[in-house]
Amino acid sequence: MAIRGSYAKGIAKRAEILDVALEVFAVEGYRGTSLRKVASLCDLSLAGVMHYFDSKEDLLVQILRERDARNEISGTIAEQEGRFEDILGQGPNEPGLIALYVTMAAAAADPAHPAAAYFQERNARLLKLSEDSYYADKPKPSAEELEYFHAMTRMVLATADGLQQQWLVDRSVDVVGTMKLLMEQSHEATERKLATFRAATGDA
Repeated sequence: MAIRGSYAKGIAKRAEILDVALEVFAVEGYRGTSLRKVASLCDLSLAGVMHYFDSKEDLLVQILRERDARNEISGTIAEQEGRFEDILGQGPNEPGLIALYVTMAAAAADPAHPAAAYFQERNARLLKLSEDSYYADKPKPSAEELEYFHAMTRMVLATADGLQQQWLVDRSVDVVGTMKLLMEQSHEATERKLATFRAATGDA
């Protein structure tokens, strides 16, 4: 029982650290002083904080995972897009997390970095979510049609990432407005293209 109780306390402390880190990093971003502030607010030493994570890099990635969990995207395609826009609109209130996301995206180029698995999983999850929602009331797509749909979805996700990086450099960049424009145009282009696939297979 003592071991089980200790494990539960460890889980709770880890969750507390991530809660505090999200708040601190949102404003301050990732700096050595940021981690020390997190430790202080959690009544731990810096070494005490790191006890709950595999490495400093793992902690940073877990902060992004926790942010994703809080910003869960679900529902119909329209609902997903609305939620996506809401999340992107949070940027001005959490510039540090945007900077952390962009930094970890670059670090993910190293397959050994914890961010590599995070971004692979994240992209695959969003791709599958979009696919399942779009085709929920439609005939099963052909391999060619699905490949096109995935390509268009990746384009939207890549644009969102790129706009956030641009916003870090130039705060006048309208991330949400630009994304709305892109999604409107991509919807029109996608529907036209997918209609040709369905016509070819008799599913139109």
